[in-house]
Amino acid sequence: VCGRLSAVGLAEDAFDRLRRIAFEGEQMEKMARLGAETKLSPGVIKTLVRLNRTDGISMGEMARGIGCDPSYVTALVDDLTGRGLATREPDPVDRRVKIVVLTPAGRALADEIHSVLSVPPAAFSALSRTELRQLRDLLDKVVAADPALSGEVLSRVASLR
Repeated sequence: VCGRLSAVGLAEDAFDRLRRIAFEGEQMEKMARLGAETKLSPGVIKTLVRLNRTDGISMGEMARGIGCDPSYVTALVDDLTGRGLATREPDPVDRRVKIVVLTPAGRALADEIHSVLSVPPAAFSALSRTELRQLRDLLDKVVAADPALSGEVLSRVASLR
């Protein structure tokens, strides 16, 4: 039991550092700068980037995917459609369901945002190439263990190698 508890504590410590790298410091400054430049909230920016990975997704699937109330997704999509960045289209199978699809302008903006957010923080320069490779491989292992992430991310990773 003691070894299990220390492993859990170690996982929490490791995740805390990963969370801080991804959501604080330089990355938070990038998100704030993007928000000011695009006049989009962080929620809308994240939704735009998520939508860019799909050919369209139902509003219900989107709400389940980000773990929020459907009314919040409606507000996000209203903002995107109001700016001409996305459209709501009827699902070809069930016309009661609306599929959110990015417009060409939405895809272009999402690509631009992704290119800014995917630049690693400068602090990564503290790692050698060998350490970066090791970190990437360890994170691949974590991603592969999460069914919600593994298929999409690993296929993208494989195409980059």
